Amino acid sequence: MATLLQHFPLNTGSIHPTPLPAPIPPETAGPHRPGWLHLLLRGPVQIEPHQPLLQPALVWLPAPTAHTLRPLSDGGATLLSTPVRFGDPALNPLIGALPPLVVVPVRDMPRPMAAAWALLVGEYEAAAGAHGEVLARLAEVLVLQTLRQAVEQARGQVGLLGALSDERLRRVLDAVHARPGEPWTLQTLAAETGWSRTVLATRFRAVVGVPPGDYLTDWRLRVARMRLAQGWAVKDVAEAVGYTSPAALTRVCTQRLGCPPTHWWAARP
Repeated sequence: MATLLQHFPLNTGSIHPTPLPAPIPPETAGPHRPGWLHLLLRGPVQIEPHQPLLQPALVWLPAPTAHTLRPLSDGGATLLSTPVRFGDPALNPLIGALPPLVVVPVRDMPRPMAAAWALLVGEYEAAAGAHGEVLARLAEVLVLQTLRQAVEQARGQVGLLGALSDERLRRVLDAVHARPGEPWTLQTLAAETGWSRTVLATRFRAVVGVPPGDYLTDWRLRVARMRLAQGWAVKDVAEAVGYTSPAALTRVCTQRLGCPPTHWWAARP
């Protein structure tokens, strides 16, 4: 997971009280569209179109999603909110692997997360120097702890989160994520785990949902799209993600995505 965070840095905006009701439309412009983090400190709230929150809780919507926050009692509610940017939602596989709404009630938080929550609430109430910066950093800590908990809870499940919770599969994923330009084969990937090629191929497909070669190709194209959008030349991108020539990258990109790599180069911000 640490390797993925290097490709998709996590950062929050300024955290602030949310006046209710609050309709929040998705931001559609630009590659780094935010999800949202809501921290319910007091009072019941309805998150439309999702379930009501009746107790203090952390709520994370990883993908840009339209939603509305409404109080459910005359006593109102205290809610802190901040946008959360986690790379391009179309390219970050973690966003696709997470549920659309992640809710962690305060009473169910593990001790480290409960401690971070208490620090954030205390900082909000104290409003001391560097108030906004401290709140933003604590919000990032809470999101990372939520992500870590989601991986731990996915043990035994099919998908990327389940694979990241498996020590040997995580080694393969870390190697692929960190070094997409290497000439990986099933044999060299199996060497990362100590398994045979057959065991890796069987186990990887059963847990991740696709064969290792398909995942490798998908990851290489994700990295290629990021680099092309940043203005890299196609030749340099092809070399960085393990293709012997721009023509090879163009062929795979067109087969898998329906357009040549220059599509993302032309669309760079």
